[in-house]
Amino acid sequence: MVGETPHNRVFNHVAVSVSDIQATVNWYSRVFGFKLLGKVSHIKRSETPDAAIFGIYPSTMNEVKLAYMATGNGVGFEIFEFVDPKPQHVDVFQYERKGFFHICVTDPNPDELADKVEAAGGKRIGKTVDPSGNGDTKCLYLSDPWGNVVEVLSVSFEWLGCRTAY
Repeated sequence: MVGETPHNRVFNHVAVSVSDIQATVNWYSRVFGFKLLGKVSHIKRSETPDAAIFGIYPSTMNEVKLAYMATGNGVGFEIFEFVDPKPQHVDVFQYERKGFFHICVTDPNPDELADKVEAAGGKRIGKTVDPSGNGDTKCLYLSDPWGNVVEVLSVSFEWLGCRTAY
């Protein structure tokens, strides 16, 4: 095993916790074009105590709603609405907090998508910038109506990496 190059794994899905799953599914479908796979599940420990999800989370988690959505390139977008207990709400974007803090979608015109996000109840965070420094890339940050941060980049991540690597 020494000297072997590890397999470059792909992202399978990203998950987000929300307060209103149906509103979130509708918003991400309408604004980003994500597709709902199947239907929203409502899982209660009192009705299905052997459900797989109850083997993952502690015994204090009693009820959850769950939706699976697909993005344009097949990466999953998983939505959780924890019903019992309810999650704690954070009012302010905490960029200084450690851990995951945003997802990114690719769109050829980030400003047009940002206008659509704002019209649908989301917000812009900061201004549109060119992270490549070459005048050919646009990047901006937004939040959905529930405060989840979404970056919009006009090019693929690999393309951006190639442009900024030198």
